[in-house]
Amino acid sequence: MIRIPDRVPKQEKIEKIHKIVDSLGLKKCLHTTIGDIFNRGLSGGEKKRANIGCELLTDPDILLIDEPTSGLDSSTALSLMLQLKNYATEYNKTIVATIHQPSSQIFHMFSSLLLLVDGEMAYFGKASMVIDHFAKLGIVCSQHYNPADFLLEVLKKDVTSKTNDVDKDNTTSLPMSNQHMSTGHLNGSANTETKRPAGSGDVELVIVKPLSDHTLKDWNCNVEVETNRRWPTSFWTQFKMLNWRSYKQSKGRIFHKFDIIQAACIATVASILYFQIDSTVKTVRDRMGLVSISLTYWSFQMLITTLLGFTGERAVVSKDRTAGAYRLSAYYLAKITSELPLLISVPFLFNTIVYWMAGLGGVDIYFAYLGIGTLNCLMIQSLAHNLGVLIPDLKLSMMTGNVIILSGLLLGGFSNINPPEWLRWAKYVVLVHYPYSASMTCVLNSMDNVWCNQTTVDVFSQCENNTSAILSSRDILLGIGVELPIYCYLATIVLLTLIFYTFGYYSLKLKRV
Repeated sequence: MIRIPDRVPKQEKIEKIHKIVDSLGLKKCLHTTIGDIFNRGLSGGEKKRANIGCELLTDPDILLIDEPTSGLDSSTALSLMLQLKNYATEYNKTIVATIHQPSSQIFHMFSSLLLLVDGEMAYFGKASMVIDHFAKLGIVCSQHYNPADFLLEVLKKDVTSKTNDVDKDNTTSLPMSNQHMSTGHLNGSANTETKRPAGSGDVELVIVKPLSDHTLKDWNCNVEVETNRRWPTSFWTQFKMLNWRSYKQSKGRIFHKFDIIQAACIATVASILYFQIDSTVKTVRDRMGLVSISLTYWSFQMLITTLLGFTGERAVVSKDRTAGAYRLSAYYLAKITSELPLLISVPFLFNTIVYWMAGLGGVDIYFAYLGIGTLNCLMIQSLAHNLGVLIPDLKLSMMTGNVIILSGLLLGGFSNINPPEWLRWAKYVVLVHYPYSASMTCVLNSMDNVWCNQTTVDVFSQCENNTSAILSSRDILLGIGVELPIYCYLATIVLLTLIFYTFGYYSLKLKRV
């Protein structure tokens, strides 16, 4: 829906999809998930064909394919190449492919052949004539021997002899050709450029099917190249379809049964441990522990889930963007909005259960508590987007996120409410301090006033000389390091989230993902 222009009716787009599916033999797996590191989906050959099918949607005149048979068994590789051959023949297309160690059956499919060795051309012409060409040079291929294996063996030997000659006098020439291959002209219709690193020693077969008359056959839907538009579809179409795709991909990962079971177990334990705790000064530390557990748990969950999702689709998005399929802004906005309801739904249920089982307050405080938990999830998600873009290595990005969150636990008032004087400022530069302080303000705001003689005077300085003084919830908040009004904490969370989201977009743009 994104690759084909908006002006083409939806029904014609669907018909085109089914034509490609039939030509590539993908009908039996039409409703199978692609699959990822967590879920098994298409086989290796099916994934390659699906990848090729995505490119065929735009009806390209020339298709460049790099090693389509790598990693496939001989039967699967043959099936894939047969389907590509049939497609090229049926729709009069040009396919240029690099093939490493093809079987004899695959080798005989190609009409034109280019052999490269060490960046230089060894042969360029009809594939059926290559054996005769080498025979004229005194290099004969035995009968019943795979021509591809023979050619690779011959060229590999030449690389070895060439390397030995270089070691001797630093001067040599390729005996089979004295030409350096830079461009190849295909029947006056296309140029292909092949560059290999000097001295790499790799042997590569480039097989070319010449382009025939384009007027013989065509797709039923006449899709013309639009030179006055950069994108084939509108922003709204791209956003809508990317949102749908991202939602379907993320749903299984975010709602994984093991994650649901884990959240249910932790909620059960917390509910039993903190069941209907008293709203008194004696239970302040208990409520601090409950709030910290909730925020910490969902901070780590948001970090891991977001990083895994972004890392898993990085290659796909990069390929789509390189092909000019959609705007970066459409992808980024769709990614955020599609995952938003999924990411906050389970924390919403978790915090609801824990809040009412622990008896932390009334209905008004309940909604405020849920809102703060949601803002915390969004802030960590936006942070994880930046880590995923700036740090491609998944382990390193997770480690960085863990350091940020755990450092926040130590410095933000969770575990230590009496840090050294020279470190008291540090809580304002860690992320988790703000949702924690806002949550504690909500939870303790409804607590009744207490007399100084009912608590420890060492903690509250105003009780030191007056044990009959009254302590308010504000005094208790100051005692645990919550010094600012709640709106300051909330405004900071919102501001940080917006900054992270904005920076994440420009990071994607800079990294050209």
